[in-house]
Amino acid sequence: MTELLSGIYGCIAGSRIGSAMGALVEGWGLEKIKKVYGVMDDLYPYVHAQYEGVWDRPAGSTEDGIERQKLLCTAIIEKKGRISSKDLVDTWLKVLDPEKMKYISEPYDIQIFYIAKSGLVEPRALGSFCRYPNLVVTARSFHPVYLVNAGNTEAAELDLNEIGSVYQPHFSESFEWGAIYGAAIIEALKDTATVDSVLEAALKRASSKIPYASCNHKSPRILIEEALELVGRYSDPMGIRKELNEIYCDVNYPYAISMINENVVKALAVFKATDGDPNESVIVSSNFGRDTDCLAASAGGLSGALRGVGAISQKWIEQVEEATVNNPYTNSKRTMKEDAEGILAAINNL
Repeated sequence: MTELLSGIYGCIAGSRIGSAMGALVEGWGLEKIKKVYGVMDDLYPYVHAQYEGVWDRPAGSTEDGIERQKLLCTAIIEKKGRISSKDLVDTWLKVLDPEKMKYISEPYDIQIFYIAKSGLVEPRALGSFCRYPNLVVTARSFHPVYLVNAGNTEAAELDLNEIGSVYQPHFSESFEWGAIYGAAIIEALKDTATVDSVLEAALKRASSKIPYASCNHKSPRILIEEALELVGRYSDPMGIRKELNEIYCDVNYPYAISMINENVVKALAVFKATDGDPNESVIVSSNFGRDTDCLAASAGGLSGALRGVGAISQKWIEQVEEATVNNPYTNSKRTMKEDAEGILAAINNL
């Protein structure tokens, strides 16, 4: 296996394992997780609160964010290269079944699917119908967009802006923070990458200006720098959780725990605190509280891109693959390795 393939595979595996582990405790507080599990450090069966009584998910089952990631993989693999918003929406119309989506996707995903199906709205305008700006989608789900642009941050950002417009309105912070996360993923794939070089790539892309629709009164660069400084005060990666959760604590509006700035800042902090270890990144993220599955997908994907699939628990990989095969609602049952190989083939075709 080449080093690039290992990084792509590691990124996909880290994000999906993170989603599967964090999904069980999504929305919980840090103290509740500690009381119930002590430390959440394995994959367990779970019932998603939104779909209770419908589907008992076996250990390794992923959720709505990975459904979006799989759609991006499908579009890239079928196109054999970079994709447009139209390519993605064409994939939606080809493979999605709304009767299955309601058991694994968010309501806004289904709403945008039906608008796309009507044919009345251009793909790039669909994001304007999402009532929730600044969501995590361009970090926790957009790994394939950055992976297929390995070595080319400018192309990745063009694709982020094109494809992100399917999910988010044009003023959303998801574009700015997605570009930061994407720069980190692309750096992590390099043969010469280190934890420090990945963080430097993220900081280099981070703006010193406050975004138009910002949830904060500080720029992305300052938020990241403050979080990384905080990490330096703790020898135990778990120690960073309480202080970061005191900074990011909003709960008073829809998807308040799923804001892109919180997700990327925490993912970079976990990445640094764990020295880019994908297994430890997933565990720390899953014990953070709040949007645990999205954080674990972002931190696990970044660490997996740096360290490669060989650094990831084979047991967890096998559990996710088995759960995928037995998932009656997913839009794709390809293995993670098949997705990685398809993305690498697309890169080689560019």
